[in-house]
Amino acid sequence: MTHLRTDPVNLRSELLDRVHAIGPVLAAGVAEGDRERRLPQATLQAIEESQVGMLWTARSYGGLETDVRTLSEVTKALSHYCPSTSWVVNNINGSNLMASRFGQQARDEVFGADPGAKLASIFVAAGDAVRTDGGCLLSGRWPYASGILHDDWAVLSAKEIDADGELIRPVSVLVPVADLTVDDTWATVGMRATGSHTAVATEVFVPDHRIIPVDRQLGRQNAEDVSLTPLFRTPAVAAMAVICASVVVGIGQAALDLVVDRAPSRGIAPSLYANQTSSPTFVSGLGGTALTLDSAQLHVSRAADVIDAAAEAAVALPETELRRIRGDVGHAVNLVTIALNELLWAHGAASFAESNPLQQYWRDANTAARHAMLNVHIGRELYGGAFFGLDLIVRGL
Repeated sequence: MTHLRTDPVNLRSELLDRVHAIGPVLAAGVAEGDRERRLPQATLQAIEESQVGMLWTARSYGGLETDVRTLSEVTKALSHYCPSTSWVVNNINGSNLMASRFGQQARDEVFGADPGAKLASIFVAAGDAVRTDGGCLLSGRWPYASGILHDDWAVLSAKEIDADGELIRPVSVLVPVADLTVDDTWATVGMRATGSHTAVATEVFVPDHRIIPVDRQLGRQNAEDVSLTPLFRTPAVAAMAVICASVVVGIGQAALDLVVDRAPSRGIAPSLYANQTSSPTFVSGLGGTALTLDSAQLHVSRAADVIDAAAEAAVALPETELRRIRGDVGHAVNLVTIALNELLWAHGAASFAESNPLQQYWRDANTAARHAMLNVHIGRELYGGAFFGLDLIVRGL
């Protein structure tokens, strides 16, 4: 694979070209991924060769170091071919950004010999990190570890405790996946190929240089650090939320494309319409659905552009803006789920044939939209509370 240009506009365009080049491989692996609940080997090789898992890896390590909007566009494009692949690529890049918060020694260990290192990050549960000489002994279970079957390293949350069991502080730890075991717990109707099983550690030694306070991991202390390049001034939690939502928006866009493409050759039973495009009701409804998806896209794009502009200018986003971003992403994915229902009504009962990609889009989008980071109700409460100065109801933005 040739090196990409560093000019942002050309870089984004070239990356999208790479996605479309590997798209047929990804699409061909959807059925196998759904059946086996993991990404096929051909898909993994395509990710590796296209470098789409290196967008948020530092250029100093051989990564592409792109902005949020670029990864957003890439994940939307990937969703057209395989939503699970898009989700895993989103998680790899977001986790690689999380790894940038660790010190130089840890970063060198992860990326120094392997610029294409793939990481997972799981904060849904906290394990125990018992203090010992030179580090901690880590034990615990971390569910919903997307891509863990294919990753090299994992960023995990833990409670650092002393030998007497007293809490010292919440921490984030970086461990090789080879030191973990994986429990087969991911049995879902959607996003099956993400293989989001449970990562398990049993007294795994983690040296001090791979342990940092959780507030450094999830905080925004880097926002104004001009010694860093813009990507590493980016608020990681907000950026990851935008990319998660981008995966769902891309699925909605793919579903719309499919319905539009097939409409001229489909009738409407039991009416006399020979094709769907002859029906004013169908055409009007499709226009409304397309506008709903456009609205979802606009919310996600606004959030990405706001984050990128602040990172470029080395200014910290105010909490009110971060709250609005959480509102943006929740609202966007909710709009997609509404639009998908409308598209399946428009396309008809054939939508649910196993051979029809629409049912896959519907299952995958509805599963991904329920991710905790995209919770529409939490997003609305966060954004609404910003108007009245109400306390935060989540840890970290």
